[in-house]
Amino acid sequence: MSRNRHISLMLSLLLTAVFAPSAHGILFYDSGDAAHNTSAPTAGYANSGWQYEGYFGSYLGTMISPTMFITAQHVGVNDNKFVYDTIFSGAPTVTYNIDSSANGGQGYWDVSGASTDLRIYQITGGIFPAYAPIYSGVSDASAGFVGIGRGGPRGADVLKNGVLKGFDTTASDGMARWGRNTFTGTSSSGVGTLLVANFDPMAGQEEFTISVGDSGGGAFINDGGVWYLAGINYGVENGPYDTDLNHTNGNEFNAALFDRTGYTEFNGSTWVPVTGPSSLYLSRVSDSATQINNITGVPEPGGTLLFLCAALWFMATFRSISPRGRCPA
Repeated sequence: MSRNRHISLMLSLLLTAVFAPSAHGILFYDSGDAAHNTSAPTAGYANSGWQYEGYFGSYLGTMISPTMFITAQHVGVNDNKFVYDTIFSGAPTVTYNIDSSANGGQGYWDVSGASTDLRIYQITGGIFPAYAPIYSGVSDASAGFVGIGRGGPRGADVLKNGVLKGFDTTASDGMARWGRNTFTGTSSSGVGTLLVANFDPMAGQEEFTISVGDSGGGAFINDGGVWYLAGINYGVENGPYDTDLNHTNGNEFNAALFDRTGYTEFNGSTWVPVTGPSSLYLSRVSDSATQINNITGVPEPGGTLLFLCAALWFMATFRSISPRGRCPA
């Protein structure tokens, strides 16, 4: 099955999920515990991006400037508030209003118009205490990353001839979770370049995949000791699958499979045999780094310049120098 045909199907699944009464979420290879990785990561993954996430309605957004956050376009205008919950900050929860007058009254900025799935919102009435630096390098396509999503834990084991193949997806419980994976390359689509990762059987490695409902969450890579925002959750291969290669028994199901061998999958128009692990896809941030930084007014991270820019943000906010409080590029 071609990857581009998968991506076409995934977008329809994700758009449907915006209005669905139930959704599915980030799930792990090595744990079905509903409380697994629902608090800030520690040790080697400490400060790896969790502290930059917040709730945008039923989804997540990532803070990328003192007054702006980024999320997925396809989740729509999901709420008029952005909630920086104590689960992310370790401090009392703060609720920010979204500025509906931003960008000449549009209320948001779509990055590269309709050619990506990235959207930026501005908040009003306060500033974020922290925000993620944007990755602009070229090493993301093969980097290990920490990903964050919002949804339920994994469901029952999926077995074929007694062999574990993956896990059923479950209804969303609204909890944010983090996990890790490794990008294996990129894929072109109608919404720009997507970063690709596989759901592999990696016990003890916090291996995760996403499912319907995780859209908008951030993925972070470590470059030189700094955790950068590299991707935004977009889509996943999660079926529907069937155990019958001829699709005559009607045993259709959705699941996160690390081995799809022996199943058929619906590709949007027909059922076809599939093999290997399922893949997850994230909007690649580095391709749009310049435009994102132009919108936010935040320069490339870098010592004194970043400090001075932050200082100007604070001055603009408290003295009402500018309605956007932008730091000059």
